[in-house]
Amino acid sequence: MTTQAADAQVVFVGYNAAYLRAIDGHVPSGSVVVIEEPDIIRKRELRDAAARFDCLDRIVPASYQQSAEALDLAAELTATRPVAAVVPGLEYAVPATAALAEKLGLPGATEAAAQALRDKVRLREVSGAGGVRNPRWREVHGPADILEFADGGPVVVKPANRQASVGVQLLDSVDAATAAKAWERTSSAAEYEQVPDRELTWRFLAEERLRGPEYSVEALVREGEVVFENVTAKTVVPGPYPVEQGHLLPAPLDPGTRGAFGSALRKLVAATGFGTGILHAEWILTEEGPTLVECAGRCPGDYLIDLIDLAYGTRVRLTLIDLLAGRPVTLPRSAQQTSAIRFLAAEPGTVTGITGLEEAQRLPGVHVAEVDVEAGQQVRVWASSWDRAGHVIATGPDADTTLRRVLDADAAIRIATD
Repeated sequence: MTTQAADAQVVFVGYNAAYLRAIDGHVPSGSVVVIEEPDIIRKRELRDAAARFDCLDRIVPASYQQSAEALDLAAELTATRPVAAVVPGLEYAVPATAALAEKLGLPGATEAAAQALRDKVRLREVSGAGGVRNPRWREVHGPADILEFADGGPVVVKPANRQASVGVQLLDSVDAATAAKAWERTSSAAEYEQVPDRELTWRFLAEERLRGPEYSVEALVREGEVVFENVTAKTVVPGPYPVEQGHLLPAPLDPGTRGAFGSALRKLVAATGFGTGILHAEWILTEEGPTLVECAGRCPGDYLIDLIDLAYGTRVRLTLIDLLAGRPVTLPRSAQQTSAIRFLAAEPGTVTGITGLEEAQRLPGVHVAEVDVEAGQQVRVWASSWDRAGHVIATGPDADTTLRRVLDADAAIRIATD
């Protein structure tokens, strides 16, 4: 548990309700300040958010997405109370968080590492130079680039600096018409509530389409040294949009494969020059070994932190604050049990009814069963993580038991659409 002094404050760049909810009551009252984009405050109706959490003192409006404006707040933030740590609340806040931490002389990712983690083109360059296995890739600026790179074969087309699988497409074959449609879909991807209204710069790339099971490695790092790591097995929906359908951790791997992921992660840390913080690196296990898909420098989404806490008996969000404050931390080397999540799907259309939720909640090992849609609401085909209809979380003594429990809970919930 954090030992934060009552007179110090923790600054979050980006509003993350799940993070605030998890630490509320475990950090001093009014000790958290959130920096958020003015447009996002308006869109997400966050003006009164401080009243929702005892730990939250205030939300300070300032631009941080592809902007250095948040750095101008350093003097104001430290004028009355010392800042203990600067935490990235969201994916788009990673560079500004690292820059602000450096300006305040606090531990952080480092600006160079944060910039690489927020731009997959840059990440490919620096990780490849550092010996990390990457797919064949190139930056693309239009359909002609996609067509030339694919050479008719399977390819992945995606934004280089977005999040949540937004705009990512898997193409089995590519001709001129396919390339044009893929470019239009990828380049026009939008996230209304997640980005400000001002014009931002987006980059795009095409990559070799890899074959193999997908995994992620979640790691806590202190001054370039990995102090905790977990490997998660991922399930992705079939089709053109690679949205995660479920996660299981720790992944049931033999020692050699687990060691290969650990080695690949440490090469990635060294290649990017990552300092202190949390990493969520996604990999595909090919015949040659773990191959990097992408890596984020903030707490992963998809409730992965909750799954880690359930499996390892940790409180990762509090531990991350301690790391970023330069305080000592103690972390387990192995898990106590396994945990899993399954995201709920429904046929596209208008929701007409939901059944089985209470049944799912009563099943053995089920910790959470939630539906995020209601009657009359539209359900869309999954094109990004924002399109999922809910989730179930379960634990068990081993991977097989946990997987069976989470699938039983998933099957119990029925979301009917017209």
